[in-house]
Amino acid sequence: MNAIIFGANGTLGTALANELPRHGVDVRASLKRADVNIADESSVRHAIAEFKPDVVFNAAAYTNVDGAEDDADACYIANAIGPENVARACRDSNAVIVHYSTDFVFDGEQERAYDEFDPVSPQGVYGRSKVAGERMALAACERTFVLRVGCLYGQGGRNFPSTILDRLKAGQALKADATRKGSPTWVVPVARLSAALCKTQYHGLYHCTANGETSWADYAFFLAGKLGVSDEKVAALPYGALALKAARPRRAILDNRMLRLRGLDSMGTWQEQAEGFIASQAARPTP
Repeated sequence: MNAIIFGANGTLGTALANELPRHGVDVRASLKRADVNIADESSVRHAIAEFKPDVVFNAAAYTNVDGAEDDADACYIANAIGPENVARACRDSNAVIVHYSTDFVFDGEQERAYDEFDPVSPQGVYGRSKVAGERMALAACERTFVLRVGCLYGQGGRNFPSTILDRLKAGQALKADATRKGSPTWVVPVARLSAALCKTQYHGLYHCTANGETSWADYAFFLAGKLGVSDEKVAALPYGALALKAARPRRAILDNRMLRLRGLDSMGTWQEQAEGFIASQAARPTP
């Protein structure tokens, strides 16, 4: 099976480029935004015509949750129009699309975990744009997989979760949310699951996060304990003290129900994933 990746310079895109070839998916091209802007349909179609993939992994997105509140049109262009462009091009070339969405499609006020059959309830521009992207991609191409992910972290990521490990090792101070609950998810299991799912005919919507829940503060404390370093540098703050512009879900917990029903839920717990991430970083060559 041959593939291309859009958004290959992001945390998830990087993991896809590394992991897919290890699981039977030949990546013909890992394309950054500078190579292909998915908002430009002609550019998308040119790339698909050039590389002739069996499957397209779309990890490109506008991810600045707070910035989206002031730049809504740019957010919708990237997160709604872009996925539709990719899905339409995949439909016309008989390719499969794997598109990634978010736990922010829910407001987090439900006490139980959200499954794929719960109605969406996004709070901000970012979440609404991702709902639009899901719907537009699924409507444009029958051979579409939409994977809702959340609380992603991984090697080389510039987001806060991805930097916690290195900051703890360096003894740097960090502020972490102790109020909101989520499922910190390592991008490597997401990439592995994506490789398995794209080989099936079970197109549709899936939740794809680590199992279990925690806060970012407790996640940081967990990493510190595993590293054997002091967690005194971790300041566990209430959500309101972080002065974030856009509202975030209070409990962004997803139930991987459809993966489980298909016999495909290999994600493991957030603790298992964190331990795997720590081990992977320890195995990296010293620069």
